[in-house]
Amino acid sequence: MTTDATRILLVDDNPDDRTLVRREVEALYPQAAVREAGSREDFEAAVESGSYDLIVTDLHLNWGNGREVLAAVRHVNPNCAVVMFTGTGDEMTAVELMKAGLDDYVVKSARQLPRLRASMKLAVEGARNRTALSERERQLTAALTHKDMIVRELHHRVKNNLQTIVNLLELRSRAKGGAVGTELDELAGRMRALGKVQARIYDERALERIDFSLTVGELATELVKIYGEGRIRLATDIDRPFELDVSRAMPLALLCYEVLLNAMKHAWPEDRSGTLWVELKKNPVPELRIRDDGAGFDENSIRKGFGSRLAPALAREANADIAITAAPGSGTSVRVRFK
Repeated sequence: MTTDATRILLVDDNPDDRTLVRREVEALYPQAAVREAGSREDFEAAVESGSYDLIVTDLHLNWGNGREVLAAVRHVNPNCAVVMFTGTGDEMTAVELMKAGLDDYVVKSARQLPRLRASMKLAVEGARNRTALSERERQLTAALTHKDMIVRELHHRVKNNLQTIVNLLELRSRAKGGAVGTELDELAGRMRALGKVQARIYDERALERIDFSLTVGELATELVKIYGEGRIRLATDIDRPFELDVSRAMPLALLCYEVLLNAMKHAWPEDRSGTLWVELKKNPVPELRIRDDGAGFDENSIRKGFGSRLAPALAREANADIAITAAPGSGTSVRVRFK
């Protein structure tokens, strides 16, 4: 459905040919505003006067050519329909121009006038669809940008809130002391582990995935510094980047914290020294392994303790399999394989 706003420009140095095309245009769009350009000055003035819905141009002009017309129009209005109606050129020329953005190429002759009319109609409809699509894409891009800004702000606030909780727990821990203070310290550590993932979400360009290799490295370094007292050496072998969905990274961060904390508290009793290894590998199977050369456990302790409670639950939430192996005097190894 056309409107009075339809604007059409005819570019041809032959006035008889312009009249021929104008007759077809006005039959197709009776209410259209039609302008003619027979010289370069006319064409440049027409382009400067505003945008058009359709340009019909010849290929060879005594002051230029249709390629220049196409380029100039596309520069001003990328979605404008451009049809070439010419008595010169060949199939190779037509293909070249179509690749450059021409909507259609019609051989100039009286027998081709019905095709010209159909071509103009399709070109205008296509141009309007492109314009509508471009506008819709612009709106969607703006909406997504706005959504991304809001989500990032929410992640930033969550990160700050987690840090506030950590600070409060640490204050209460110092005030309470003893066993209660220790429990509060460990709870603060869990909040810190979640906060590290939250901070990583905020820093990443893609909000749904993070590089978990940075998180596990930071957790291990922090816990060894706090609990190792210079006795424990940290050895890491971490593939970077190691991307995970946020939904898996959160429980995995808690799992890493629990495994690392358990090692720091129990692997080296009586102030013994030792080494803690943290490995995160992509190939051949994505796998996280945390092991130590400490005192180890017997199988009964593993079944009743840490291995039978929180770790398997967190591993399931992270969509991973966990295996814990230990023996008295031979250290402990926790292996997490990602499904």
